[in-house]
Amino acid sequence: MKKITLLLLTITLLFPAFMSAQTASDSVALANADWNWVRLGKGAKAGYALVPMFGAKMSISIIKYPAKRCKTYIIDAQHPNEGTTPALAKKHKAKAAINASYFDMKRLIPSTYFAIDGKIVGNTKRNETFRTNGYIATKDKKGHQLEIAFTDTTKYGIYPTEYNALLTSGPVLLIDKKVPNFIKEKYFYDKRHPRTIIGYDDKGYVYYIVIDGRFPDREIYGASISEESYISKQLGLTHAINLDGGGSSTAWTKKTGVINHPYDNHKFDHEGCRTVPNIIIMK
Repeated sequence: MKKITLLLLTITLLFPAFMSAQTASDSVALANADWNWVRLGKGAKAGYALVPMFGAKMSISIIKYPAKRCKTYIIDAQHPNEGTTPALAKKHKAKAAINASYFDMKRLIPSTYFAIDGKIVGNTKRNETFRTNGYIATKDKKGHQLEIAFTDTTKYGIYPTEYNALLTSGPVLLIDKKVPNFIKEKYFYDKRHPRTIIGYDDKGYVYYIVIDGRFPDREIYGASISEESYISKQLGLTHAINLDGGGSSTAWTKKTGVINHPYDNHKFDHEGCRTVPNIIIMK
């Protein structure tokens, strides 16, 4: 018991709580942010802003594009150590990409359910169930139909026949503009970390969002789950889900390269990309 108490105390000291109620000033700061948009073609664009919110700085990268004019694909790396998000994106001739769901960092294989082309390539591990409560799916190979929803683990087996690709992740951040009730869990849910989000709005745009974190010397800590849900809603999304974060969080476009500041090398630059087993791309 003493060891557990000491461990919890150590975690608390290393990762202090930043829980702060969202205020009108946070909404105004986000609405007034200068994103320095870069046009990517076909109505797509990418931007970055450093926004004063929640008593800190939110370092946010956004890629948004019209689903009818662009295509969305969930990509399986197929082989461990195949590459980082940018490397996989270039291999698949993408115009934009973000990292996808959780994985076993030692074996570099998915640790959540993943089915693609009727083949199951990953299953949700027991230790992922506390956060894996939703899915991202594409219904056909044309890449125009993206769906985000809650999932029931007992129904995983039917998904390969209903969708071309389905990847589970979580927690779900928004469904029909409504914020779900999040579980009370101090480290993953309530602490600030780098985060990756995919979502869409009611105007037909898909969003890739990355929030940098773990740079305390710059007052850039990341976001809690409730904070990233708030950001998603304020940006106009109707549906959104949290993807793998931490050192995996990466937003890339062919035109700009890496937009955010991946944490895997512990430097506030664009070089610290982590090798991942799956990504989500736009063409």
